[in-house]
Amino acid sequence: MADVVIRQATIEDAEQIFEIENMCFPDPWSLESIEYEFEENPRAFYVVAEHSGEVVGYAGLWWIEDEGHITNVAVKPGYRNRRIGEGIIDVLLDYTIHEGIRHHTLEVRRSNEPAINLYEKFGFQVEGVRKGYYQHNGEDALIMWRHASDEEIAEAIRMMEDRFTILAIESSCDETAAAVVRGGRTVLSNVISSQIDIHKAYGGVVPEIASRHHLDNINHVVRQALEEAGQAAGSEEPMTMDDIDAIAVTYGPGLVGALLIGLATAKAYALATGKPLIGVHHIQGHISANYIEHPDLEPPFMALIVSGGHTNIVEVTDYNECHVLGGTRDDAAGEAYDKVARVLGLGYPGGPLIDRIAKEGNPDAVEFKRVFLEKDSMDFSFSGIKTGVLNYVNSEKQAGREIHVADVAASFQQAVLDVIVKKTVDAARKMNKDKIVMAGGVSANSHLREMMESECKKHGIKLYYPSPILCTDNAAMIGCAAHYKYRAGGSDDLTLDAIPGLPL
Repeated sequence: MADVVIRQATIEDAEQIFEIENMCFPDPWSLESIEYEFEENPRAFYVVAEHSGEVVGYAGLWWIEDEGHITNVAVKPGYRNRRIGEGIIDVLLDYTIHEGIRHHTLEVRRSNEPAINLYEKFGFQVEGVRKGYYQHNGEDALIMWRHASDEEIAEAIRMMEDRFTILAIESSCDETAAAVVRGGRTVLSNVISSQIDIHKAYGGVVPEIASRHHLDNINHVVRQALEEAGQAAGSEEPMTMDDIDAIAVTYGPGLVGALLIGLATAKAYALATGKPLIGVHHIQGHISANYIEHPDLEPPFMALIVSGGHTNIVEVTDYNECHVLGGTRDDAAGEAYDKVARVLGLGYPGGPLIDRIAKEGNPDAVEFKRVFLEKDSMDFSFSGIKTGVLNYVNSEKQAGREIHVADVAASFQQAVLDVIVKKTVDAARKMNKDKIVMAGGVSANSHLREMMESECKKHGIKLYYPSPILCTDNAAMIGCAAHYKYRAGGSDDLTLDAIPGLPL
C-alpha cells in the first residue's frame, strides 16, 4: 500500500466515488446523492484512497454528537487484498476519534465474512441484528459497534497532530518566507527570500522598499515552499492546498506594510480553501524555533529574545503563555550592533560583521560602560553604549590616533553581552527556571553562545538555542507556534489585521 495515499475527500472526488458505488453495491447511491453529501450535509465525512491520481477506495461516515455511523466502505475490484480497506478505516477512525466521536457503528451483511473479520480487527462487535435489512435479497444486517477508550482518544489526537500540516507565511521585516510544517516540529520546507543585499545600500531596512519586494516575491516563495514540501514528503509532485490543514501568518509586531503583504496572502489562501487562519505573534515564533531544533524541549523555561528589534527576557509558562519580565528601554541589542557597525565603517547588517571582526580584537582594549539600571531590574538600555562608541571614535580621530576597529568591536560586544548574559541568568535563577532558551537573530552570535554556555554551566542551567537559519526571521518558526495555538483552540477570522506594535 506504499503507493496509495489516503486523504480526506472533496467534492471533486464525487464522480469517482460514484463509479466505485456502481461497481461494488447492488443498490448504489446516485451521483446527486453523493454530491449532496459534500455540499449540503455538514454531518458527512469521507476519506478516499488514491493511486496515481485515481480514487480506488473510499469510506463515508455521518456523525451526530459523539456517534459516527459508517455508511459505506468500498475498494475497487483489482485493488483488493492490498490492505487498502484496512488503511481507509484506520484513517477514518483516527480522524473522527480526534474530532470527538467516541462510538462508531455500521451495518454489514450477515454473509459478508471478510468484512466482518475486518471490522472485528478494529474492535467492532455485533450488538444487534436487523432482519431483512437488505431489500434486494432480504438478507439480515448485523449491527456492529465500536467504543473508543480514553487511551485511544488520546493516541488518536496525538497521531492526528503528528499529521497536521500548516502552510506558514512570515513577512514582518525584510525576509519574505514561507514554510510547510507538519505536526508542529517537522519542517517539510523553509524558504527564505532575503532582501539584505537590497537594503545594504541604505544602511538599514527601508520599509517602502521592503513592502514592494514582499509583493514581488511572496507568491513565488509560497510555490517553492509547496514544491519542496512535496519532495520532502516523498512525492514527485508539489504539495497542494488539499494537503494543507491550516494557514498561519505573522500579524505583528513588525513593519506595517510588510506585515500586510503576508497577511493579505494568507487571508486569500484561507478564504479560497476554507482552511483555518492562525495569526502568530512574531516573538512567539522566535521562541518556537527552539521546539523545532530540540524535540525534547517543553515549557516552562526562561527565554531571551535578542534581535534587531527586540531584547526581552520572557518567562514561558506554557506553549501559549508568556510573561515579559524585562525589555529594552531604548535601542534593541541588534539595533545597537547595526549602528555601531555603521560608525566603524563595517557595513550592514552589523551583528554578523561585529561578531566576526571581534574575534580578532581585544575585548579589554576599551572600557565601555555596562548599564545594569536599577537593582534587580530585568530591563536593558543600549543607547548609552552606542553613544559611548561614537564618542570614543570621534575623540580618537580628533586626536589623530589610529582606531583599531577589531578592538573597538570586541570591547563593545563584550560590554553588551556582559549585561545580557548576567541579567538573563539572574532572571532564570530568581524565577527558579533550570532551562534558558535563546531566540532571535542575535542569538546566532558566537560569543553570546559561548558566554551563555559558560554561565549556565556554572549554575546548572540547561541552555537551548536554534540553528542559525532558525535564528533569523523564517516561516518554519511561525508554523510551529501556530500548531500549538491551534491545538489549544486558537484560530482567527478574516478580520485579522496587522498590528505593528503588537505586545507579547
